[in-house]
Amino acid sequence: MGVIETNHKTGDTSDLTDEHLLALIIQGDEEAFTTLYRRRQAAVYRFALLMNGSRSAAEEVTQDVFMTLLRKAENFDSARGSVSAYL
Repeated sequence: MGVIETNHKTGDTSDLTDEHLLALIIQGDEEAFTTLYRRRQAAVYRFALLMNGSRSAAEEVTQDVFMTLLRKAENFDSARGSVSAYL
């Protein structure tokens, strides 16, 4: 993905798509990560809780998902699905 041109100068990333946020995350944008985390954390947590039944394990899985995203965001392929499905 190339450099994303947005109205990001204002610091508001809430109107960006998940894919745009991910492109900004790859560029090192912490605010984009925070926005994506706040947007998708609850769904990841609920899925992990449903799959294992343990709140503490679901919290750990959720943390691992987003830490992995930070380290390997460039592995996302939009041709294979959405960011939320990737998470």
